[in-house]
Amino acid sequence: MQNSPWQLNKIDHQLIDLALKEDLSFPYCDVTTDTLFKNQKLNKKVKIISKHSEDIVVAGLPVINVLFTKMDAEFKLKHKLQDGEVLRAHETLMIIESQAISLLKIERTLLNFLRHLCAVATLTKKFVDLVRGTKLKILDTRKTSPGMRHLEKYAVHCGGGVNHRMGLYDAFMLKDTHIDLLGGLQKALKILPDKKNNFLPVICEIRNLDELRMAIKYGRDKITRVMFDNMDNQQLKQCVDEVDGVFETEASGGINLQNIVNIAQTEVDYASVGMLTYAAGQVDLSIIASD
Repeated sequence: MQNSPWQLNKIDHQLIDLALKEDLSFPYCDVTTDTLFKNQKLNKKVKIISKHSEDIVVAGLPVINVLFTKMDAEFKLKHKLQDGEVLRAHETLMIIESQAISLLKIERTLLNFLRHLCAVATLTKKFVDLVRGTKLKILDTRKTSPGMRHLEKYAVHCGGGVNHRMGLYDAFMLKDTHIDLLGGLQKALKILPDKKNNFLPVICEIRNLDELRMAIKYGRDKITRVMFDNMDNQQLKQCVDEVDGVFETEASGGINLQNIVNIAQTEVDYASVGMLTYAAGQVDLSIIASD
């Protein structure tokens, strides 16, 4: 649940392979480029520029290296900015040197990854900047694009956010459905292992003060964090005060740029924001020929 050094994982590589096959089929084929440039061996240069109206946060540069490597192409990248740094509007992100046939074949795939990951990082930074100076940390969620979770969560990291659980396997999250199907929070807490026998975080969704008081009474040795879902600010503040440091606290549900400052003022520890990934869209990056 904490940010950590990031490397492309197996799923990321499979996703990049799929993206290349989707565009080029297999064996790789670009009928236009293969015809026009089949006898041209000299390297060419292109640059990635921002056509976005606002500054953007860079995220996803390692994907570029992997794309060229999977194409078995020689290449050189020249750039001053690293992931997590800000690219000003209309400035150049990098210059790429390689054979024209390689540059043209991966152009769209490269931009598809980079434009989206930069958008996720940029939106995350907007949230982080709004609550700077408060205790609130901005979390991502599992509302990610299929196959893109690891990359999108890395982009959140680049924007200054904190990663929530990666999936259903690396943290317990006791949600309202679990509680209702088991017949109540007390029964659910009784089944969960205590901290002496469990090294994974335990997050428990809380819907009202009665459930919170039950969690405090029966879950002190089991729960890591309580999550308050879709509460108004008055309810949220009341619950945070009631916890009084016994657990970490998290706000969830309906969080956006318009209400995040008010949420931070409740002194809740975390806010999980699904729109960081599902609503980020793309920033405007383009590849053009360079001198």
